[in-house]
Amino acid sequence: MSKAIVISDIFPLYKEPSLQSELCDELLYGMSAEVLSEEPNGFVRIRTYYHYEGYALPNGLLNSEEQARHWQDTPKWTVWFPYLDIKTKPTVQSRNITSCPRGSLLGVLGYEIIGDGYIKVGLADGRTGFVRRPCIAPQTVSWSKTDDSIRAKLVRTAKMYLGVQYRWGGKSPLGIDCSGLTSMAYMLHGILIYRDADIRPEFGMREIPFENKQPGDLIFYKGHTVMYIGNNEIIHATAHPTAEGVVINSFDPFSPVYRGDLLQKVVKTGSIF
Repeated sequence: MSKAIVISDIFPLYKEPSLQSELCDELLYGMSAEVLSEEPNGFVRIRTYYHYEGYALPNGLLNSEEQARHWQDTPKWTVWFPYLDIKTKPTVQSRNITSCPRGSLLGVLGYEIIGDGYIKVGLADGRTGFVRRPCIAPQTVSWSKTDDSIRAKLVRTAKMYLGVQYRWGGKSPLGIDCSGLTSMAYMLHGILIYRDADIRPEFGMREIPFENKQPGDLIFYKGHTVMYIGNNEIIHATAHPTAEGVVINSFDPFSPVYRGDLLQKVVKTGSIF
């Protein structure tokens, strides 16, 4: 078992060690993982830092204990822009070193605003570059149940993905699935929940009565999950025939986006509060 860092923009994980297998998750730039084993066909078995497992080709993975430890100790900021270019110089005209989606992690090398509104950042492989300051924010590594604003933050973050296409196993603004949406909305605020559409007690989410739900809580179905956002509305990533991608639906029969089928098929409701 060895530690590794993702150095590609989006690093796909598969359910089985084959490109014909279904996608089960995506790691994003700068995220850490453990390589559990090597498969005979070149795939490796991966465990993410949020305890999800899958198979991947090692391209785009920096498998170095020393660099992984250094990266772990490096102060990092989170990319909040949908898709962000890292530049060679602090100007809009300069060449791109690489690009990465919302949720990626970059090292902090300075706080001074330079050039065209840029700050200097470090990449996981040791290179340096520049990004626009408004596009990133300090990494949230903890949260508090006494923070009354966290529910509103979760809802607001989920809404940032509105209109993103549905992608089975995806969790970036280029494509996202139902549990990818909910887990990313939580992860961006320093809260780790189970990656799939279920409640796992080891992640701190507990089952609550459906009628007690509040904004930011999750509603679970067989193979699907949504976030309750208040006023009888939910946000979710769906491939339903009536919609595509991340949309808002309602439990109100008088709403033009009513989904009575979802209201009738609730399996459980979960909350971290």
